[in-house]
Amino acid sequence: MNFYLLFGTIAIVLLVIKGLFLCFIPHSKVPAFFERSLRYIPPAVLAALVGPSILYTKSAGGPLFSFPRIAAGVIAFGIALRTRNIIVTISAGMALLWLFSYLAG
Repeated sequence: MNFYLLFGTIAIVLLVIKGLFLCFIPHSKVPAFFERSLRYIPPAVLAALVGPSILYTKSAGGPLFSFPRIAAGVIAFGIALRTRNIIVTISAGMALLWLFSYLAG
């Protein structure tokens, strides 16, 4: 019970701290370069999360490069550039990963 109380308190405090920044700055006073730079945060976070898992897999012997992961990632990147739809990209990437993993044995 104490864990949930602590977790909830920390979540509310962090939300208030981050929310104060966004709530009390009028939209018209945010510099244009700052607003344009916020557009790149979601793709950067997604790349930081997905990139390491595509490029190498940890094994007992150290890093191991996986052809199915790299091939599926490259093709999914091409699909993302063409469609600009994240649902299509993720679905196609997962299907390709499963297909290439199955074919690789």
